[in-house]
Amino acid sequence: MSPLKNRSLFSTVTITLCGLLTASVSSISYGAGYGINENSGSYMGTGFAGRASNPQDASILASNPAGMGFMDARSLSAGSAFILKGGKFSGDFKSAFLQEPLSGSTSDFQKNTFVPFGHIVVPLHEHINLGFSGYAPFGIELEYDKGWVGQYFGLKTSVQVVNLQASISYRIMEQLSAGVGIIGSYVKGELTQKTFFPDPKSFPPIITLPARVEGDDKALSWNVGFLWRANEKTYLGLAYHDQLKFTLEGDSKAGSLKHKAKLDITMPEKVALSMTHHIDSRLTLMAEATWTRWSRFEQFHVKAGSMLSSYIPMKWKDVWAFSGGISYQLLPEWQLRAGYMRDNSPVDDNNRTVRSPDANRNWYTFGFNWKPVSELSIDLSYAYVDMGKSNLTEQKHESTPPHGVIPTYGTLNGEYNNHSHIIAAQLNYTF
Repeated sequence: MSPLKNRSLFSTVTITLCGLLTASVSSISYGAGYGINENSGSYMGTGFAGRASNPQDASILASNPAGMGFMDARSLSAGSAFILKGGKFSGDFKSAFLQEPLSGSTSDFQKNTFVPFGHIVVPLHEHINLGFSGYAPFGIELEYDKGWVGQYFGLKTSVQVVNLQASISYRIMEQLSAGVGIIGSYVKGELTQKTFFPDPKSFPPIITLPARVEGDDKALSWNVGFLWRANEKTYLGLAYHDQLKFTLEGDSKAGSLKHKAKLDITMPEKVALSMTHHIDSRLTLMAEATWTRWSRFEQFHVKAGSMLSSYIPMKWKDVWAFSGGISYQLLPEWQLRAGYMRDNSPVDDNNRTVRSPDANRNWYTFGFNWKPVSELSIDLSYAYVDMGKSNLTEQKHESTPPHGVIPTYGTLNGEYNNHSHIIAAQLNYTF
């Protein structure tokens, strides 16, 4: 291997690790469920349509590793999405442990957040390319105001997942490429709330304590994809991402009580079918459909002894996301983009909780690519994500089977009205 390629591989690892360390402290859920779409600033401009079939830059690695098979130069794509704070809730909480019902509203529990990413492609041979990526595929970061009406069900919900991916692609023939990625994932979780605890020394014999659970884990997974150039104008992509199984181990605390805790979480597999069609040298249309097996996410069951265990039924369902996008080469240096995505939620009015205030999302996006020189380009995209209004009715469940409702704990009722503004920037460099 030449010194230049050695230097390229060293740079690859350095960039990816830096992206990993940064992303590990700043991921948030802005796809349906706990999914995160923001691993590319360029594909966000087209509503993420074509991200598994349009090999326009190195960020295709996160969606379809076969995409780099159609790239013949060393390429770097790195950047970040910035998600502006938002979220609104109003409602009431009635409990046998409270003298009066609580009522009120809160806002901006989704905080300002950066979601960085980095991808690099290194050609090794006429038919073989290597790729390295750091990005956040799943996560949620919610932090409600202290004293809000739902504090007895949740204050902070933090589940951060970071992927470090190494990929290889093989150009089977001129029209067909296959790729596979090996993924090392790290998850860190933290759940906080206030909770009622029995205390025979008080009157009434119930006290309120702050409760906290935290833990982390690592896992291995993989993805695989194919990209077929059906003709000179049309690309078809098919990609599969395997599930991630985590067992978070850490501590559960409530007041002076403390116990070792364990929480099993499975992040689901997904399949994407994507198409990119070049109408002419300027106009390109893209479409994509993604199926995610969110039915694997059945519960938040924290096992921490008889006093500190907790159980939240999730019972999510499998969902589809559909997107369509368009790009137009206005000038040799400027490309304009727009897109729409319908991102269906695994959550509905029957299983929504304060730790998953999710709803069907409508993404409206636009962006542009500026290429001042042949080796360098910059992407800038904006997305407005509308989740509309959704209802919440939540009760506490017993931590032991059959996990029945505890009626005396009380019921939280209310309405969410959520939407988001997202900006993403990306630098692309070929060398």
